[in-house]
Amino acid sequence: MADLDVNIGHWVRKNAQIYPDKTAVKSLGRAFTYRELSDRMNRLANGLRGLGLARGDRVALLLLNGTEYVEAVFACSAIGLIAVPLNWRLGQDEQAFVVADCAPRVLIHHAAFEERALALQRECASIEHRLAVTDAGGSSPYEELLAAAPAADAVDPAVGGDDPHLIMYTAGTTGHPKGVVLTHANCFWQSVNGWALGVSPKTVALVVLPLFHVGGLNGSVTPMIHVGASVLLPPKFDVAETLETIERERVSGLLAVPAVYQMMYDHPRFASTDFSSIEALISGGAPLPLDLIRKYHQRGLEFRQGYGLTETAPGATGMGPGECLDHAGTAGRACLYVDLAIVDDGGHPLPPGQAGEVCVRGPNVMRGYWNRPDETASALRGGWFHSGDIGFVDDAGYLTLVDRKKDMIISGGENVYPAEIEKVLQEHAGVAEVAVVGRPDAKWGEVPVAFVVPRRGCQLTADELLAFCRDRIGRYKQPKEFFFRQALPRNAAGKVLKPELRREAGNG
Repeated sequence: MADLDVNIGHWVRKNAQIYPDKTAVKSLGRAFTYRELSDRMNRLANGLRGLGLARGDRVALLLLNGTEYVEAVFACSAIGLIAVPLNWRLGQDEQAFVVADCAPRVLIHHAAFEERALALQRECASIEHRLAVTDAGGSSPYEELLAAAPAADAVDPAVGGDDPHLIMYTAGTTGHPKGVVLTHANCFWQSVNGWALGVSPKTVALVVLPLFHVGGLNGSVTPMIHVGASVLLPPKFDVAETLETIERERVSGLLAVPAVYQMMYDHPRFASTDFSSIEALISGGAPLPLDLIRKYHQRGLEFRQGYGLTETAPGATGMGPGECLDHAGTAGRACLYVDLAIVDDGGHPLPPGQAGEVCVRGPNVMRGYWNRPDETASALRGGWFHSGDIGFVDDAGYLTLVDRKKDMIISGGENVYPAEIEKVLQEHAGVAEVAVVGRPDAKWGEVPVAFVVPRRGCQLTADELLAFCRDRIGRYKQPKEFFFRQALPRNAAGKVLKPELRREAGNG
């Protein structure tokens, strides 16, 4: 096989030959071997073909983490369909925007999201079929489709390389999500970069990040399936269950955001949990506090930090064994098949120690944004992806991030853009002006808070505005506190002085 940029559905097919009886995926006590996963992948792929889907069609996934998520992603890849993971934390309006933008023909959803799925189908004429999934493989339209479809090999050898594999939506600074198009090749090279972290067929990976998150899907599941490892997929993160699972299942690897590791440390069971099977704890999505690194180190547990974005599939930088304490505060060095550059406003490279925009180049960098040629051209310039993040590298190549995309808040590892929240609040009839900033939070790293100027004669309350937000934006984006003011501070040019608001919020 000369072409390395192969259809990634081939990974499941090949591992079914190499490791037929080895556990591939496990969730809610139900496990499938690689042979069984291959069978189910083929049945779903053939079933989707039977519904009339053809290469390039989109399949939206409104699912909790579970075995069906893996089946669906790889079944889509096998026959050239494009899987679109939907963030179930988003409000209905946000989900409706994403669905309208990518126009899927099929929606696979968990039964718990039945009401939302029905609403999305009503609002989006492109959705021809809904396939509901129930816990632990119970009777459902999804299982009925698999049972009726043939198990014949479905992998299309003509699909792969630069063909779209995923559209993963990331928050946009203008208030609308953008669909990041990741190809089969992007996901292949992301997996290869991930192998430097020590992934092997012996790895038992616990995935607690949601699979609509690029870190959960491409940063965790995809490299594991590629190498023939075993993947544990609890539907949602629960700190006590996570600690119990690590001990019971002899977990060797975990990728999570700092907020998860903090909650694990704070739990009463942390001190007594048997972590002897753990080989690596990978942290990303937000800076990892040095104090937390030291606390884990006292238990003999080592972190490996990294930096990445949805647009880079996600791995851009990472650390090897023994680097975390010595290089605390950095995000590691460029991954094996990644080039990193720090540039000034004119796009000229800067020497070590000087801060500028972080740019990434490599075969893992996205194909572009779905239906957004102008934004694609802006982000992909001169062969480099321009991240908008500000950082510098030291003489040894370790990246330190000193600022983030303008005004962005990272709450529990999720990117939250104030413009999204401000746009919603400004739709309230009683709001004249609003500015949203991040406030430090011990549990989530940061949380959004809102400064609101009511319209003349209007008496607004925090409860009223929070209720207004509930159906419009995801819970993690909803302001945790509202400050009411007669005016917002501005500079001579009329721009809101958000640093002043951040200082005020931090003292709140």
